[in-house]
Amino acid sequence: MSEESNVTVLGDFVDPKETDFEGSLTFTIKAAYIEKGKLWKSKDLTAEFLGNFWKNILDIEEIKPTLHFVCAELLENAVYHSVKSDYLIMIHLCFKTDELLVYVRNSAETKKVEDFKTFVRSILEAKNLQKLFIQSMKNAKKSDGKRSQVGLITILKDRGAKLSWKLEQRTDMTLVTTLSRISLKRKDQA
Repeated sequence: MSEESNVTVLGDFVDPKETDFEGSLTFTIKAAYIEKGKLWKSKDLTAEFLGNFWKNILDIEEIKPTLHFVCAELLENAVYHSVKSDYLIMIHLCFKTDELLVYVRNSAETKKVEDFKTFVRSILEAKNLQKLFIQSMKNAKKSDGKRSQVGLITILKDRGAKLSWKLEQRTDMTLVTTLSRISLKRKDQA
């Protein structure tokens, strides 16, 4: 986990500009033209499309449910936490021979970033994700389910993906880029 002037990296973040990949697909949504509620509802359609697209391109049937879950969860977080409707939400998928890299970038309120960093560090350093998941579910019940924070834990625990983040503090907000790395090994290769 490194931190330079206005950039914080949590986990094993790989910048797409600094890695070779064999193919990519990028969606950029300028949220000012779409109501937040409609964007929220369309996250599953977008995730379904991405799951089908990469399943067909990579010819790996098992990738679809994992990719669908990861994309839906990361998009949900991006839409929920974006601060200004005129900032972009970017989804960038890159594939290498052995993994699919899913980047989702959005804006966030800078004053909420410290709490986010604390949460991210807790899941990255957790020795027992199941225990953290159960505790997060209990906390969600106490808050009437308003903030469960179990989606990111589930990506790590049940989907076998790796997560990392790059946070870039700007004058009026922070850009948050979440990276989920999904292994492309087929079941017969494992």
